[in-house]
Amino acid sequence: MEPSALSGLIPHLLSLKLLPRTGWLQRGVRDVESIADHSFSVAVLCLLIGDQIEGIDRGRLLAIALLHDLAESLLGDLPASATRLLGSETKRKAERDGLKSLIGHLAHADEYLALWDEYANGTSPEARLVKAIDRLELMAQALAYERTGVRGLDSFWPDHDDWAAEFPPVAALASYLRAERNRLV
Repeated sequence: MEPSALSGLIPHLLSLKLLPRTGWLQRGVRDVESIADHSFSVAVLCLLIGDQIEGIDRGRLLAIALLHDLAESLLGDLPASATRLLGSETKRKAERDGLKSLIGHLAHADEYLALWDEYANGTSPEARLVKAIDRLELMAQALAYERTGVRGLDSFWPDHDDWAAEFPPVAALASYLRAERNRLV
């Protein structure tokens, strides 16, 4: 691969280190994690949890995890309130278009876009596992902030863990995080 093929993408990758997760900012959290912080945590959790689940293709899982928030380098981290106003289909199209503009010139662009589509549509076990771990990581981060005294993060805790039921290790960790939070608040 020619260095020039990636030269335009690298600044976008690096910008993810500087872009904050906006949901935390909206709740008054200081020193919030960046999109890159979140994406790294999701990828590591995918590696560790994915190895516990039979039939999961590790390479596919990690590729989806690494791609899932890349378009946010162009769009920013759209909070749930923006998704409600825009509609999930509009958000999904903007994210896909953004990703395509970032990677469309790469040799494996079609493969990467297909993986992102799997994630967006939940059409493979790997895609659904990344989505579940994305939620799990959100809960873990909420708990970390609550342990520092931050309050008002109830909306980051789903009322139930049905979203995790397909993957017992994720469900067990979600239950553990919820129990830890109940001891705290």
